[in-house]
Amino acid sequence: MKNRLTAFIILLSPLNAKGAFLGSSPSAFLSSAKLGYNCRDLFLSASSTTLPPRDENQKATHLANEKEWRDAVIVSSRPACPSGKSTVIELEVDQATREEYTVPGQFVKFRPDDESTDPIFLAMSSAPSSVDTTNANTLQFLIKMAPSLAWLPETLVVGSAVKISGVMGSGFPIGIIEDNNNKRQNDGSTSSNSDQILMAAAGSGIAPLKACIESGILSSSTQQQQKQTTLYYGEWTEDDMCFTDLHDSWSRNLGITVVPVLSRTPDSRGYVQEVLQQEGMSSFSSANDSTTTYAILCGMDDMVESCTSVLIDAGVDQQRILLNL
Repeated sequence: MKNRLTAFIILLSPLNAKGAFLGSSPSAFLSSAKLGYNCRDLFLSASSTTLPPRDENQKATHLANEKEWRDAVIVSSRPACPSGKSTVIELEVDQATREEYTVPGQFVKFRPDDESTDPIFLAMSSAPSSVDTTNANTLQFLIKMAPSLAWLPETLVVGSAVKISGVMGSGFPIGIIEDNNNKRQNDGSTSSNSDQILMAAAGSGIAPLKACIESGILSSSTQQQQKQTTLYYGEWTEDDMCFTDLHDSWSRNLGITVVPVLSRTPDSRGYVQEVLQQEGMSSFSSANDSTTTYAILCGMDDMVESCTSVLIDAGVDQQRILLNL
């Protein structure tokens, strides 16, 4: 088992390095995703990263959520991109489920109202309840369609009754960015601990990063330091890109620049990790930049592992490379 969790994040089924689905059952998921990093109660961790332990109440809640099935209804369903490769849905859920979602990067298990169907794992693409001002008991998800999940088209219909688990996972530890900013303010320091935030997503990995963006934590941090967050977003083609209607507003209102990285076009520059190395690392104007940078990664095994290596080689502390769970 490798020592880094990468594929569990938002994938409705595990992917191999080429982006092909390998199956949706938990056993297929475990064997193909090569899990292990920061996975707390779900799997044994082989990571050298030290995490604060959960208290017994948190552990009990997590285990209960993993086993419990709750009713939900699809209230919105539409293609997420021109190619139809992905679908974005909104689920009406009970208030308890909505309130359990507190950190971007958390996820649920999802299946039709049929006990014989293996569930898939989905991370929320909407902001957590703590920053959502609509008071609506809804959660948004991005789902990549796949032939191996033949039940999806007939299930992802407005009005369909489905089942979800309670909210699972620890999410991205993005609170440390805000904590560091608050600490600097309290200390009266003018130096920056988070001058630059680099985000990298491949495929449906954009979903929990959208939740990060809409949580407001990243924008408040970057605006305070007069810096931009850069999101390197990998897809096959432009027609496969999701949430493109939001990219301009992210840039205009939140100071976030989206850099498309298209791997199956004539003018392709390669994969996310290659563009991050070529472009993202070149933005470091001094050695100090590497020590004042955070990175938030979400995608398939090879992408996350390669991006992590690129960042560490550039001098970014591994504790500043944030993964969910």
